[in-house]
Amino acid sequence: MIKYISLSIFSVVAFASPASAQTFVTDAFNNAVEAVQSGLDLIWPDDVAPDEINARLGVGFGFTPDYTGSDNYRFRIVPLIDIRYKDAWRLNGSLLTFKAYENGNFEAGPLLALSFGRDESNNPVLAGIGDISDTFEVGVFAHWKTKSALLSAEYRHGLGAGIGSSVRLTAGHGVFRKDNFVAMLVGRAKWISDKSAQTIFGITPQQSASSEYGLAAFNADSGFSEVSASIVGSLTLSEKVRVLSLLSYGRILGSPADSPLVTNDRGSKAQMVAGAGIAYNF
Repeated sequence: MIKYISLSIFSVVAFASPASAQTFVTDAFNNAVEAVQSGLDLIWPDDVAPDEINARLGVGFGFTPDYTGSDNYRFRIVPLIDIRYKDAWRLNGSLLTFKAYENGNFEAGPLLALSFGRDESNNPVLAGIGDISDTFEVGVFAHWKTKSALLSAEYRHGLGAGIGSSVRLTAGHGVFRKDNFVAMLVGRAKWISDKSAQTIFGITPQQSASSEYGLAAFNADSGFSEVSASIVGSLTLSEKVRVLSLLSYGRILGSPADSPLVTNDRGSKAQMVAGAGIAYNF
């Protein structure tokens, strides 16, 4: 039995010039969606029925970087999916989790995630260095949540496409509440292994030789590669309708910040996102 279906539309607009419309997801956009969902988990908690299917469906659209480290943005449209089964299985965007252990405010279990790749046709800077294919990641998660705070840690390991290990940390807390408006601050950080760093930010001598943009060879090292801070807001218009908003600033760190993909005249360490939307629960 389906307990509820919530239809939401979330608009993400970045501070950069738009390019051609695309209908596929990028990792940068998925990170923004995950930040929004982290906020909604506290701002708009679900009354999940343990023996029923609970689903929130919608669409997201906006401008995101052509690739991680680019300062050129393009329009994208993606589905927003949050489906839960028996308060254990959850498909949230591209992330599938199973709650194997629960104790009070703490829960943990295995995960399966889709890691989005990179097409060299996305931007002239990438021309000649080859594509990164989509692949799956397996791992584990641990969440601790109260009525006003959230701490989350995920370990993921890629099954292909040169993607190694990563750790994603999320912390969120309510910062403002007045009448029907609630706001939450969400901070996120990502650590990646040498293998992932080289695949995403590195340039091999062979890639350098074939690069149409003249990118120099570069060896990327492991470490914290990205951090971001987001404000997620929710204005309740009625029992079923809420207006949502997002303001986010991210930064590429460490060895990846020195990559030619980031430091060229079309690259940027800064990643800024802003958006608004509406959600309907029925």
